[in-house]
Amino acid sequence: MKREGFFEKIFSLILILVLIIVSPVSVSAIDSTRLNVFSQNNILFYDPNNSNSSCGSVAVGSFDGNTTAGLSELQAAFVDTYHDIAQNLSVEYGIPWETVVAQGILESAAGTSNFARNRNNFFGIGAFDSNPDNAFSYDTPEEGWRGYYENIRKTATYRNHGVFSGETVTNPYAYAQAIKNAGYASDPTYVEKLSKLIGAIENRAKEKGWQSSAELAKTYPEMTQNAGINAGGGDESASVATTSGCIAAGSGNGDINATAIALSWPDRSHRPTDPKPEYATALAESGVNKLGDTCSMGGYSCDAFLATVMRYSGADPSFPCCGAAMQRNYLLSHPELYEVIPNIGNTSNLQPGDIRANGGHVEIVVQLQDGSFKIASASHCDRTADHYANYYADSSYQIFRRRQ
Repeated sequence: MKREGFFEKIFSLILILVLIIVSPVSVSAIDSTRLNVFSQNNILFYDPNNSNSSCGSVAVGSFDGNTTAGLSELQAAFVDTYHDIAQNLSVEYGIPWETVVAQGILESAAGTSNFARNRNNFFGIGAFDSNPDNAFSYDTPEEGWRGYYENIRKTATYRNHGVFSGETVTNPYAYAQAIKNAGYASDPTYVEKLSKLIGAIENRAKEKGWQSSAELAKTYPEMTQNAGINAGGGDESASVATTSGCIAAGSGNGDINATAIALSWPDRSHRPTDPKPEYATALAESGVNKLGDTCSMGGYSCDAFLATVMRYSGADPSFPCCGAAMQRNYLLSHPELYEVIPNIGNTSNLQPGDIRANGGHVEIVVQLQDGSFKIASASHCDRTADHYANYYADSSYQIFRRRQ
């Protein structure tokens, strides 16, 4: 009888274990609608302890060696290096750049984490709490930063928590609270940590003369427009795209001139929508083929051609696309990079590579080997780039020259 009782107990224990293993586990402490919010919505993995961090060398870009109160030297270098990428993407998506840079500092240990150094992944894109090593790899830092903005744009829970509405578009503190409310990070002090960094980044922006997100929205109205588009579900075709790489020293008007000629057809005997093969390659390598509407991405739009030339030549890797009016605003708002040349109606004061822009069209003044001045440009949804037209005077344009 004792032996039989022993086996019955063993059988009962086994049965209980099986039931535990196969039965669903109920977690009453977390609302069921938020239980799988990370995996269901592709929310980023946040490691407050920086367990993936390995302090090593980090690219400092244009870091001037000076720090700002609240930022370490490493953090200040990170801000200087990636400010331009974040700022331009913020105009494109309608997200305050100060918060995103602060998040980059927190989540990549100011660019020293393994993900940042080896995968250009500054925000743990694709890595979840259950599998952090599943983080995506990006070919360039710019692609890594764009991954963050795309994740916010495509994830419904952020839209539903008002990330693209009201003051969250221009107020970095309001945006930080909105993404935390949406479940971005489980760390209860996440917003507090971000807020301290945001304050320091704002001070550095003032020292550097950078525009705040609120100022950007005034300079580029499309920032607010794009936020509205993303709030409605993120219709990419309707978004006014503008992107950035780290600002580099310009290569000068000679390179702009040579690049514009090399990427444009010398005549109009080709199909209007067929870019020159060299231009098609440059479109892809500069990333412009992923921006704007179908015409811009295909290479038959004036704004796409100008952006491609400026990036591909190395004269201005941060040159935005798309929208001629927005590009003109960019030229006007960066007097440290571009000077305005008097439009006197002839070529006597022009240099090869000068840019002409008005509210609806942008083009490049080029000089051929025979000394003649031509206009290198494309036309939106009408023709791809060529340098067929002779230079002509037009008082509606402003002329801009890249500073050496």
